[in-house]
Amino acid sequence: MVDSGLRGGPDIARAMASGAEFTFMGRSFMYGVGALGKQGGNHTISLMKREFQQVMEQVCCERVEDLPQHLITK
Repeated sequence: MVDSGLRGGPDIARAMASGAEFTFMGRSFMYGVGALGKQGGNHTISLMKREFQQVMEQVCCERVEDLPQHLITK
C-alpha cells in the first residue's frame, strides 16, 4: 500500500509499477467533494481513471501487472 503525495493517474501508475497493490487518495477526493459537493467524489474518480488509462496507453502497457517492465528501468 502507498499513501502520501499521490494526486493523479501518473502517481498511481508509479506506485503500481513500484509494487503497490493499493494506493490511498484521500486528499484528492476531499478537494473534489469540497469543490463540487456530492458529485465531486465521482468526478475525481473519473479524472483518476482517465489519467491512469492515458499513462497506460502512453507507455504501451496493456495490463497493470506489466507496468514495472514499462516504467521501471534497471
